[in-house]
Amino acid sequence: MEKNNDFLIWIEFKKGSKNALNKIFLENYDYLFGYGIKLKTDNEFIKDCIQDLFLKLWKNRERLNEVNSIKLYLLKSLRRLIIDKLSSKSKLIFKKPFCEKEFDIEYSHEDFIINNERSNEIKNKLNRALNNLPKRQRETIYLRYFEGLSIKDISEIMSLKVQCVRNNIYKGMKTLKEIISS
Repeated sequence: MEKNNDFLIWIEFKKGSKNALNKIFLENYDYLFGYGIKLKTDNEFIKDCIQDLFLKLWKNRERLNEVNSIKLYLLKSLRRLIIDKLSSKSKLIFKKPFCEKEFDIEYSHEDFIINNERSNEIKNKLNRALNNLPKRQRETIYLRYFEGLSIKDISEIMSLKVQCVRNNIYKGMKTLKEIISS
């Protein structure tokens, strides 16, 4: 999800939209699970934590603050929830407080290989998708995201109205998402 889209989806979620909740869940579940499993290698425990996180979010949605990035908010919340659950579990079992030192994140050689393969696959898909865009969309996206230029600067360079540049970037990004996700 892109940040602007995050803001709109979050507002709908806070208003009680189950579709927004579903979208947030589906778009972030795999990422949350992958992160959670690095913190505690217990699949069922992590699945329960993610489920508890979404139940808690739904229950408290009206009191939640606005967020810029749903993914970052969820990762932070999941981490806090895992720590809380492990802390309370350790108090019950060991009668001692949970210590963050207990989080030993270990990456195997396979993790790096898989991550590298995914990165290469995504880069190849992105390059193919970029080359399939109309020239003007490709150029605006290149100037915006690869060169880091402002929309105003791009409009001056390309002799286009600011709104035209925005539209080209929006349409191009939308097309890229469709191509990459298919």
